[in-house]
Amino acid sequence: MVVLVVNETDVFRKFVGAFFEMHGYEVLEAATSWEGYAQAMEYKPQAVLVDNFMESNYYPNYCKTLQSIPGMETAEFVIFTDYEHESVDAAGINLKVVITKPNLIPELKKLFPALK
Repeated sequence: MVVLVVNETDVFRKFVGAFFEMHGYEVLEAATSWEGYAQAMEYKPQAVLVDNFMESNYYPNYCKTLQSIPGMETAEFVIFTDYEHESVDAAGINLKVVITKPNLIPELKKLFPALK
């Protein structure tokens, strides 16, 4: 399974990517929405993890754009938030879950079982 992590913070991307790699997933990383789009076009990830606040793009539109790429119609989206009960607009997105960053690893363990 291919997972795309789109986040402007390098340390966060590496942290999340390391979790998935340790569990047997192929990980793609992107620092900007445009990098993520290029990765999605080429590799067609099955899951996309994206922050709800990105300087480079508004995340609902971004997720819908990725979902419209041929071969990505069934991709699932995980949205990261900074605070509990933070508003998330998921209309039209194949949303798997919204995760508050402090709860990141326990939630990812529940949602993405180890492949190896």
